[in-house]
Amino acid sequence: MFGKTKKSRAGLTYFAQSTRLEGSLHVEGDCVVDGHIIGELTATGLIVVESAGTIEGQVTAEQVQVEGKITGNLECQRLTIAASGTVEGEIVTDKIEIFNGGQFIGSRVKDKPKLLENKQPELEIACSKAS
Repeated sequence: MFGKTKKSRAGLTYFAQSTRLEGSLHVEGDCVVDGHIIGELTATGLIVVESAGTIEGQVTAEQVQVEGKITGNLECQRLTIAASGTVEGEIVTDKIEIFNGGQFIGSRVKDKPKLLENKQPELEIACSKAS
């Protein structure tokens, strides 16, 4: 009002403990998961998986903090696994921090495109040998 511009800001989305969602979800901004999600969760900001929260499926966000459990593929710039957290699956991340007691079961790469570029020549060689 009166010449001042209001910045558009995405809010916080909260999935309560009693919540169970299945499907593909996209959140503008930050997200806290205290319930159970099965499927794909994408957020433009931070995803926090609380100690009672679980996600089964693909997770994509700028940052992810895990106090509960994620089972599936994960892609983010920064991943933090708390002492009570567990991540099981393949992750693509630049930075990872695991606190004492936190668990990571799976494989990690720093850069997804480079991984795919490195695999392509191997596949071509394997295919040509099979012919």
